[in-house]
Amino acid sequence: MQLLRLRRLLLTGVSASLLAMVMIQNAFAADPRDFVLNNNSAVDLAFVYVSPTATDDWGDDILGSGLLPAGQSADVTFKRFDGETCSYDIKVMGVGGEEGYLYKVDLCTVSRVTFS
Repeated sequence: MQLLRLRRLLLTGVSASLLAMVMIQNAFAADPRDFVLNNNSAVDLAFVYVSPTATDDWGDDILGSGLLPAGQSADVTFKRFDGETCSYDIKVMGVGGEEGYLYKVDLCTVSRVTFS
């Protein structure tokens, strides 16, 4: 009987610990600027740049070596939220050199960004 109680306590403790870890990870993983980028245009996107509006530099391509085909979506996630920067500019470039821009997007309140 004593062994059964110990097992229940251990399992309850492990379950509570796992639940707490998942909740902590979700709290840290959920950046208010994360968004889904919808490519509703007729061209495949080769490059996507997201930079704070106050910055003149586009920074690195967030697609890396991948493409975002026409009609597809991609999740865009941020690593660290400083609590202040919500206004971002977004630049996309198609495989044929086409360009599209969105300026002053409030990513703290927008969860989807669409290029058509």
